[in-house]
Amino acid sequence: MFLTLASYIVPAAREKIRGSAPYVGIAGYSLAGLFALYAMYRCDCFARVASMSGSLWFPKFREYVLRHEPIRKPEKLYMSLGDAEAKTKHAVLKTVQENTEAILQHYQELGVDVRWELNPGNHFRDAAMRSAKGIKAILEA
Repeated sequence: MFLTLASYIVPAAREKIRGSAPYVGIAGYSLAGLFALYAMYRCDCFARVASMSGSLWFPKFREYVLRHEPIRKPEKLYMSLGDAEAKTKHAVLKTVQENTEAILQHYQELGVDVRWELNPGNHFRDAAMRSAKGIKAILEA
């Protein structure tokens, strides 16, 4: 999958852009937010990354991040979560905020320019607006 992303999709997108893009970014919400972070460990395509309500409860993802170096340290990283997302009885899902904050701190210690937002509501509240905020954050200079 990442070979396709790095070898075909990103170069094809660059060809469609008129002029030259100063950087390439990736953004995702929920499981795609997890994927956006994981992409940093599989290819060097992305200078900026946004993970909104990322599924960072995913088993052993926190440990993976803490034990591995990204192939390319992003210039900018945006992470957000709803303040009610960890308020669940599900043992795995309730780790999302603790894991997100630990991962956030790890990237800050690596010297990544990180922006963090804790939004009101659960995972499903204002997904489109939260996505737009994350994309805007990594587009800003």
